[in-house]
Amino acid sequence: MRFANIFTLALASVATASPALEKRCSPAYDPEVNHGYYPPAPCWQTFNTACQPFLAQGTEQTINAKHRVTVVYGVSEYCAGEIAEELARVADGRKNYGWLEKHGQLTYIKGGILVISNMTDDALNRYAKLTYA
Repeated sequence: MRFANIFTLALASVATASPALEKRCSPAYDPEVNHGYYPPAPCWQTFNTACQPFLAQGTEQTINAKHRVTVVYGVSEYCAGEIAEELARVADGRKNYGWLEKHGQLTYIKGGILVISNMTDDALNRYAKLTYA
């Protein structure tokens, strides 16, 4: 009987705590996109368990809202390859992550520099709110 009361109290505490739990994100599966899934954030960013994007560790960014440009410094070589694949997929009509529509025109410059131009107001606002994880 005592176990039943303790169990009931434990369940009640979990039930009341559940709304405060953070939803974990899962990449959306699609076998036609690169690697077979849509990542929760582009490779020059990172994300938390709730899929909220953050600046990736080791990167910095500058934003020029007047010219609708963001420059990301410290982009990895792996990410440079992912950007090249995304641009190739867009160019030949294959299914892609949609980074151009969501972020802007992507131009990778050797040395780990990514220039994102032609950004929409929405993209500029999202980038202005990015913080480090």
